[in-house]
Amino acid sequence: SSGLHHDYHDNLYIVLKGTKKFRLYSPHDSKWMYTRGHLAKVHSNGRINYHGEETTAYGADLKADMAARAAKRKEDAER
Repeated sequence: SSGLHHDYHDNLYIVLKGTKKFRLYSPHDSKWMYTRGHLAKVHSNGRINYHGEETTAYGADLKADMAARAAKRKEDAER
């Protein structure tokens, strides 16, 4: 059994023997839950960010993502 938690990406769960019960909550319910930190943002895909740990919706570091986008724009402009 596992306690209430959130996963960072899509998952596939396979039960080899026995049963497993899941209780799923909408990301919109997170503001009424006791979380491990202060919520900064809940992305539309359900990824939860806490203050001081902000990422993109898919988990990339914000500064690294901005740098990669800038490099891509520069590369496209130089073509």
